[in-house]
Amino acid sequence: MVSVILPVKDEPNLLSTIKNLSTELYLCKGIYEIIVVIGDKNKTSLPSLPSEIKVYKSYGDSLERAILLGFSVAKGKKIIVMDADGSHSPEVVPQLIDELDKYEMVIGSRFVKGSEFKTSPFRRAVTFFFNSYARLLCSTLKDPMSGFFGIRSELLKKIKFRPYTWKIALEINTKLRPKTKEIPIKFKAFTEKGRGKFSNWKIGLRIIWDITVDALS
Repeated sequence: MVSVILPVKDEPNLLSTIKNLSTELYLCKGIYEIIVVIGDKNKTSLPSLPSEIKVYKSYGDSLERAILLGFSVAKGKKIIVMDADGSHSPEVVPQLIDELDKYEMVIGSRFVKGSEFKTSPFRRAVTFFFNSYARLLCSTLKDPMSGFFGIRSELLKKIKFRPYTWKIALEINTKLRPKTKEIPIKFKAFTEKGRGKFSNWKIGLRIIWDITVDALS
């Protein structure tokens, strides 16, 4: 079984993302579940979703809390995490699922050969800074700040999370060093505000602090 977790915060493209994702999962001809986790500080109402979609509410608007809640209810042996705003293409999900047969973790990467990263110059620069800092101190990934990834559920039994702000994949990579593959994705930022962006300087300082502490521990 495959579980796909969609953390949601004011996502205008949620319905189209779920529709496209459901099509891709159906074509995989396996059992799957789609888990939507919405923070209780969401400013917009959740649209009417298909009955088979599982919806959970998390406290606050913390992305890592939403993902960890998704982990706690996921029933699949393979778990995929992706943004719900359309920046992560559902067409890549079948490849993530297939690669988990050979790897413990698969990253949808914006910085490997064949990938595309369409966003503002500011966001590109900030992402490059955090990626470089994480790789310098502790990460083996080319895109350690990616929010599009898949893992085998067995990894969750081996880790105690002290989450980096919004970067669960980075924490799994640094603490467990699972057998990992990065695959190219075409990333297009649909919003410049929201939980996936580093415009808040307090969030940036928290990430730098967490990465530094983990590297020195």
